[in-house]
Order: sequence, then C-alpha cells, then structure tokens
Amino acid sequence: MDLKFLDLPELRLKYYVFGSGGSPRILITAAIHGDEVTGVFAAYKLVEYLKQKGSVSGTAIIMPVVNVLGFNARTRFNPVDYVDMNRVFPEGTGSVITKKIVKFVWELASSSDYVLDLHCAGLNSYQYILALHKEFPKVREFADTIPWDTAVESTGTRGQLFVEATHKGIPAVIIETGGGDGYYDKKWGEELYRVTLGMLVNLGVVSDSSVSTYSKREKTYYGKLVHVKTPVEGFPEFTVEPGAFVMKGDVLSQVSGETIRSPVSGKVIRVERNTFVFSDSSVASIAPLEEQ
Repeated sequence: MDLKFLDLPELRLKYYVFGSGGSPRILITAAIHGDEVTGVFAAYKLVEYLKQKGSVSGTAIIMPVVNVLGFNARTRFNPVDYVDMNRVFPEGTGSVITKKIVKFVWELASSSDYVLDLHCAGLNSYQYILALHKEFPKVREFADTIPWDTAVESTGTRGQLFVEATHKGIPAVIIETGGGDGYYDKKWGEELYRVTLGMLVNLGVVSDSSVSTYSKREKTYYGKLVHVKTPVEGFPEFTVEPGAFVMKGDVLSQVSGETIRSPVSGKVIRVERNTFVFSDSSVASIAPLEEQ
C-alpha cells in the first residue's frame, strides 16, 4: 500500500494505491461533493480492509475525499469558487484549485480500467447504481459486477466524472446511497462498503470467500428517475418508504390534504420527509421499470 498526495498550496489531497500496478485497475472516489459523507465512511472502511488484506491483484486506487475544501466546509461545492466539481470534468473551470484537482482525478481515471464514484442521494433515500447502462454494454457489464439490486439509467449530464469516463470508453458508474447535507448514514455506509468490496471480489482484485455469496445478488435495471412534484405547499406525510415498489397510481403522500400518486410503476428511491415543500417542487423520485 502506498499513501500518496497531490500537494497544492491550499490543501493536500490524499489517496491510497493498493496492488502491483497491473490490471485490472480501478479508481474509487468519494466526496467530489463535499457534503456527501457516507461515501467517505465506506471508502475509509475499504482502505482499512485492504490494509489488513495485504494481497491485491491488479490495482485499486481509493481517494476518500476529492473536494477537500468543500468537505471541510460541508458544502457541495468548492467554497473558493462555488464550482460543482462533478460538472466540469475533464478540464475543470473556476479557480486554479478546482482545475488542478479535476485534471489530476481525470488523469487517474483515464489510466484506469474502471471508475466507481461514491455519492449520496439524500437523507431519505434508497441506495442505487447510476449508470449509462442502456447505451454502453461495457458499463452494463461493469454494473453487473456490483452486488446491489437496483441500477438506474443516468440522464447523462456531461461534465460528470463517470459520464466523461464512459464516453472515453472506460466503464464507470456512480453508487448513490443514503446521506447528505454534511451527515452520513452508518447503516448505508456499511452497506456501501460491503457492496464495493463485493465488486472488487467480482473483478478479481480481492479474493475473499466470505463475500462471494453476497456478490451473486441479482439486480433490476430501471429507466431514468421520475421526479414527482406536489401541486401544493405543506408538510408531506408519506405512506411509502424508500426501496418500496409501487404501481402507477399508488398513493405516495399527502400534502396539505392533497393526495400525491405515483405517475409510474417502479421503485421509490427518495422521499422528502421531515421538511416543508413548496408547490411544484419534487417530493419523491421513482425509478421506473421502463422509461415512461
């Protein structure tokens, strides 16, 4: 194991390199959005596991905190320039700090066989894989190695690390999990760690029979997320939980006496709970069985 750094005048970006330097070579990143902490929790658990494991085939590069200044400030953006780092790959924009970090991460991604980027979908969310799995067969193959039951088609917004890597021919996905706003969800962090470790087992980077059964978990591929909006403002009261499967027309929530129903059949990914919502704002996200 090598502990390495990108040293800039304003910060020190830390990353870990495990293995011989050969293939398969996978880059795992977290906290490109500085307020998404659950991925950091899982990344550091993976680092500790690999330190104990010792033997790694190929190469695993783990960067637990990409957006160092944003992480310190618990903000999504780089607080120096308010740039969303995950919208400006591969060249970067804004301050010199953002540009240098983005270009450095892109260099690591460009020399990798796979890229996995860890994110948080919100405090009331279900974990899912986000990928361009319909258009890119190699991405689908990569997603198949990740032992989780839910994969969602991405909108493909350019500038994101995984989208740009995908278009460059490098299989890349995001795992979105529970947490956000500067808080981590320990339950989802443990799950994310186990899923990421299972992926390394399936790719042959790690040999560990204790996770082999878990890694055979089946998954369902869904279309792009459908965001359900409320016509009125108020405090939503949900009758469903993230992870539940709903049919088109099923009741999701009540907002100020207004019934909110699912416009599609699919899995509930996120709900806006314990907050006030305004009219025409999203109160839930549904992963549809088919794009509708």
